[in-house]
Amino acid sequence: MQLSMERRILKPENILLQYSGYVMFVLLIVIFSVISPSFLEIHNVLNILNQSSVLGIVTSGMTIILIGGGTHVIKGGIDLSLGNNLAFNSVIITYFMSKSYSILSILLIAVLVSLCIGLINSFMIGKLKIIPLLATLSMMYFLQGAELLVSGNKPINVSNGFLDFISRGSFLFLPNSVWVFVIVEIVLYILLNKSVFGNWVNAVGGNPEAARIAGINVKLVLSSTYVIASIMALIASVLASARLSGSVPGTGDIMLFDILLAAYMSAIFSRTAVPNIPGTILSVLFVEVLTNGFTLINVPTYWVYAVKGALILLAVGVTTIRTRRLN
Repeated sequence: MQLSMERRILKPENILLQYSGYVMFVLLIVIFSVISPSFLEIHNVLNILNQSSVLGIVTSGMTIILIGGGTHVIKGGIDLSLGNNLAFNSVIITYFMSKSYSILSILLIAVLVSLCIGLINSFMIGKLKIIPLLATLSMMYFLQGAELLVSGNKPINVSNGFLDFISRGSFLFLPNSVWVFVIVEIVLYILLNKSVFGNWVNAVGGNPEAARIAGINVKLVLSSTYVIASIMALIASVLASARLSGSVPGTGDIMLFDILLAAYMSAIFSRTAVPNIPGTILSVLFVEVLTNGFTLINVPTYWVYAVKGALILLAVGVTTIRTRRLN
């Protein structure tokens, strides 16, 4: 039995599927490096890492939800409100900064807002049994309206020492925002792979009925993934506010597509074809390399969206085929 499993895994087509994400990533870097010599210049590489920090943290929240809720399109875990969650928190932070509130009070307000969003999502999904797709879609539109209401549908520009420290400061040649990204990902990796809670999340996502029989509180674990994801959106919103020196309406709608793309693509960078934190880091870098490279070679925006859409189809297709063969 074990020998047949090993032979099946070692088949050339299985090896190609397993490493398809890495091959695409390397090819992408080589192509952009050849077409645009400035692509690998240090300032551009740091720019890619800086951009990845915001997307990477919020996408990690989506990844946790996918791990805990499963990847079924309708019944599985998903949070369509994460992009607008980030945007709304960014507006909250910059609005109160413009009113000269202290940074501690602003962060406290933002944390309370994020917790409320996460708890409402978890209540709708865990208690009211609304499918995540619809529950978070309603929250997405609510936050979109709240964001426009608070901002007046206008950019909010602020100058703040705390945001300047994050956006302009550096340590060991890396921007502070990148270090925040690194620390957050290390914490999430340990949480999901080296803790009892991580075992519970993986068990609930793999087989909720078996997890329930094993004595795991499935509702509580599932609900906690939405709260954690909301906190990730808050952290990302601080980095986004620092990067923009303010907030811009509509940021959440723009980011949602990239969040979904990177979260689902993380399964490509996994031996078991499931979403994971290391895979999320690689897929976020992949998305930002793609966006940055297309910008450098002046590819029209509609082509960028078309390629990203094709990548989502590719990610779903590859993970589906690999899951079937592994099972």
